[in-house]
Amino acid sequence: MKLLRSFAAALAALACLVPHASAQSFPSKAIRIIVPFTPGGGNDVYARAIAPKMQERLGQPVIVENKPGAGGNIGAELVAKGDPDGHTLLVAQNGLTMAPYLSSSLPFDVEKDLAPIGIHLTLPMVVVINPELPVKSINELIAYAKANPGKLSYAFPGRGTPQHMATELFRSMTGTDIVPVPYKGAAGMMADLMGGQVHLVFNALNSALPHIRSGKIRAIAIGERERLSTMRDLPTIGESLSGYEAGFWFGLMVRAGTPEAIVDRLAREISEIVALPDIAERLKKVGFEVNPGNPAQMRATMKSDMQKWAKVVKDAGIKPVD
Repeated sequence: MKLLRSFAAALAALACLVPHASAQSFPSKAIRIIVPFTPGGGNDVYARAIAPKMQERLGQPVIVENKPGAGGNIGAELVAKGDPDGHTLLVAQNGLTMAPYLSSSLPFDVEKDLAPIGIHLTLPMVVVINPELPVKSINELIAYAKANPGKLSYAFPGRGTPQHMATELFRSMTGTDIVPVPYKGAAGMMADLMGGQVHLVFNALNSALPHIRSGKIRAIAIGERERLSTMRDLPTIGESLSGYEAGFWFGLMVRAGTPEAIVDRLAREISEIVALPDIAERLKKVGFEVNPGNPAQMRATMKSDMQKWAKVVKDAGIKPVD
């Protein structure tokens, strides 16, 4: 019996050493960063900005792979069902927290199959309107929409995108009847906003900014909690609609079960990389705000977001699809 107990203790000690050993040897091969969208978007820019520095610091090739499809779910599934060894990372953005309520057959569990490394970037959401619309503030927009139910339309680049959910949150909180008009991408909806085919868009600031500066569209508010230091004259939506907040965030995740030591190392390395002056400047030039966080903070943000979007989807009557 004593021998059996000693053997069991030895096995337990060995089991504890295995994760430590794998963490010590990490990375042992090329690292893949899966971007679940097509090249050129915010997710892709983020991945390609950090990849060279990761390769330099970790001593292994770092390869960015675009795996678009199903609103980002194809790429997310690849990581969620991959090896829990830290060599395959997912570029995650807040649309991932909406996915469970928009799909009736999501092939992975966002909370159980993926583990956070950290949120590193945010991107403001801005409300832009066609200049012919006779409103100049959120309060005026709400009043106009209530006086003209069903006459205003909003564009969004696909079902379940952050732009879609941000506008539905606005509709829910204001009780306004604004007609949704889906597009296959941001370019078409912005062209139609400028042409007057639709009246308003909740969109990423970096995408809207050139058209705001040209005067082809008008910005009336930002979705952030506080005004932007670079656009102090632009009020937040929350100043008129208490409690409203919506924007974009971007971070990294790995397969759940990846040793904690590996996750912690990745979190530390990537937070330091995005804060490097040359990387931070590169990201800020395309509209990102650099806000490096840790795994616990990302987990808390995702939990809060999932609760918020579950209610928005329910209140909007949006039905999950296969």
